[in-house]
Amino acid sequence: MKKSYFFLVKLPVISITVFFLLFLSAVYMFPGSVIEKIGFSSDTYSLTHNFLSGLGGLKARGGGSNLTSALLFNSSLILIGATLVLFYRQFKEVFIEFQEDEKTRFYARLTKPVGMIAGVLFAGVGAIPYDLHFEAHVFCAKYAFTTLFFLSILHTLTIYHSKSMTNRYALGYVAFCMVLVFYIYLLFCGPAIGPNAEYTESDLMLQVIAQKSIVFSFIISILIQVFGFKQAITEGEKRRIGSN
Repeated sequence: MKKSYFFLVKLPVISITVFFLLFLSAVYMFPGSVIEKIGFSSDTYSLTHNFLSGLGGLKARGGGSNLTSALLFNSSLILIGATLVLFYRQFKEVFIEFQEDEKTRFYARLTKPVGMIAGVLFAGVGAIPYDLHFEAHVFCAKYAFTTLFFLSILHTLTIYHSKSMTNRYALGYVAFCMVLVFYIYLLFCGPAIGPNAEYTESDLMLQVIAQKSIVFSFIISILIQVFGFKQAITEGEKRRIGSN
């Protein structure tokens, strides 16, 4: 199970650690922003007024360069996307190694491609800065989270039916899924934020804070799953060694 342990346990922890380091570095290097529509101006990154994607824009306030911050942050998103692809590429295999029943394997087979699609879309958010092609960037962002909703359901069903992982790990994704529903509603039906949209400062803050909340909730959910896989794989190895 060494391959499964690497892709389902080690790699996510490494990638999330690198993500936070690159995120903090991008925040430090961010030259500030001006939002004329609401009369907002800041010399630093604002947790309440700047989207995460703002770190990945190629241009900064006054039309200057934001290339350093963009390279750092966009690389972190691409890394997270690639990690999701590799995580869910191995997802089905570990339940075969656990010798799970057909129902568990069925849900694992469905989960695999949905997880990989979500990973590609998240990587797309980083690969296409918002000020390079706004529509494509927003498309990747919206449908990354939409795909994540269906992924959460399938992932939860797989864990629920698994005999190797306890249901408390399924409950973690259930809670995340409920929060995600609210965020998807905001994405599609909430106040629109964009170059040609009219919005208030409170509209902007609602979307910005909601985005950060759901992203970091997702990271916590993934770490919970990582711990669950670590425990299950370790116990599976002990049983295998004991039987020999």
